[in-house]
Amino acid sequence: MNLYRSASLILIMLFVLCNDLFAQQKVSTRYLQISTNPSTVDLYTGDTPPDFSKNPAYTSPAFIPVPDGAESITVSFFHPDYADTTINITLSSSDTSFIIVALRQTYDDELINSHQDMLKHRSRRNLGQTLQWFSIAPFVISGISAIVTLYDISKANDHKKAMENTRFMNEKYDAHMQEFKDYRKRAKTSKNVSKVFFGTGLLFLAAGFALSF
Repeated sequence: MNLYRSASLILIMLFVLCNDLFAQQKVSTRYLQISTNPSTVDLYTGDTPPDFSKNPAYTSPAFIPVPDGAESITVSFFHPDYADTTINITLSSSDTSFIIVALRQTYDDELINSHQDMLKHRSRRNLGQTLQWFSIAPFVISGISAIVTLYDISKANDHKKAMENTRFMNEKYDAHMQEFKDYRKRAKTSKNVSKVFFGTGLLFLAAGFALSF
């Protein structure tokens, strides 16, 4: 009887736990749908002033996910030919919110030039990140070449030891001599390849870091 009660309690506890987990997973995600004039605008979310030289979180038209329970969200709008705009948008409590924002075109040359500088900075950052990703390939090739170098050196040493243990200079000795020369030559080639690609990887990585700031 006690065993039956214990098993029943365990089943009830498991049911409650699973029900709580299921309820947490059922938390729905609402969306804020944004359309703009002009049609394509960079969108940044968050209360802090955005850095427009960084890639935007979204580009209009966009559906921005909103955490359940959030009452508002701050969105900043950026377009090089329009004035910067930041809006705190009040959200619907149960459905997708929708807003259309018309930006004010600017004729301020100083502001337009500032925006263009931001876009150039953004392009440099993107190039820097691309170079950092490209640096992975040379490093991988360099690592593989280094492993091949160690293998060739090991094989060359094996044939060198075999030559030292051969008492007479016969066909067997000559074969070990040839293998020793071949593996030593391969080791030198692999070592040079490893150095070249390692240097290339460092160059890409350093250039990428320099352009990313």
